Amino acid sequence: MNATATKRDVFTLIVRISLAIGFLIDFYVGLLALFAPQLMTPLLDIPVRDPLLAQFAGPEFIVASLIYAIAFRDPARFRILLWLCALDQAFAVVMPSLALAHGAVPASWKIIAPIPVQALFAILFAVYAARPGRNRSATPFMQ
Repeated sequence: MNATATKRDVFTLIVRISLAIGFLIDFYVGLLALFAPQLMTPLLDIPVRDPLLAQFAGPEFIVASLIYAIAFRDPARFRILLWLCALDQAFAVVMPSLALAHGAVPASWKIIAPIPVQALFAILFAVYAARPGRNRSATPFMQ
């Protein structure tokens, strides 16, 4: 095995670990929003003004977690899904950052602390998805 293949395998392993973490986060938030929206504020420091709205958002997080699970199976084949994962992580960075910029400081570190990690995940997924060497004429599911 040459050095390039080894580096690529390590990079794929890092992406898969990141996808697993993204899956767990979105699945947890989705289940919490769907079945116990009243616990989102004490557990995640996410203000919930309307529990019904949080319950509507819960399935969206579950679907996002399924995208992570599919991309986890074969990141090289499902690179198009990595763009969605990068977008999901970018939203998780931008939305709290905008709130902070407008002076809405959360009561705890639960909102602020994950921002650098989520930014790293967004960059990691985008770089892996944009890697050269894939067949651009194939459909996304055949790459």
